[in-house]
Amino acid sequence: MLAWLGLCVTLPAIGGGDSAAVAERKQIRLERAEAEGRYRQGEADCAKRFFVTACVTALQAQRRDALARLRDREIALDEAERTRETEESALRLQKKRAEAQTRPPPEPRPAPAPRASAAAPTKSERAQQRSKTADDTGEAAARVAAQQRRASEAAARRDEVEKRAAERAAKGKKSTPLPIPAPLPPASAASQ
Repeated sequence: MLAWLGLCVTLPAIGGGDSAAVAERKQIRLERAEAEGRYRQGEADCAKRFFVTACVTALQAQRRDALARLRDREIALDEAERTRETEESALRLQKKRAEAQTRPPPEPRPAPAPRASAAAPTKSERAQQRSKTADDTGEAAARVAAQQRRASEAAARRDEVEKRAAERAAKGKKSTPLPIPAPLPPASAASQ
């Protein structure tokens, strides 16, 4: 219990803004430690009595009341701290807005120069575009010729396959199917 009490006393105060709030938080921690100490001592005393349960129940109620009062004080401190922080934040924001109004407005940026590609094409660019178009038509003609060549090769292969199939049919050759596998023995017979 003493180690816990020492820990409570050495913990830094939360917030740390107002010295009265810091002192109040320390006082609350001390009172909480005292309430816990009284409860532990009372619990040991109750163990010596005949009606232990009733004694411990009464101690628990006393501890609960004491801790609830301390918690209410802590909640009030927390609320006051939040209010203070909110007010400080609003004050900082108000100062920033006042500074922003006193500063001169920023200089407008000059409009960017038009890009060369957005401008009308020059004579050399138009000539280059025409040559690309001429190259494109030459490439298109080559693609069409290649496609026709592939189509004629495919037709020739198809004719050859049909010719071989007709020769086989004329000779009376028939393809023989693969043999049907024999049925497997039942699983029970195989395991015996």
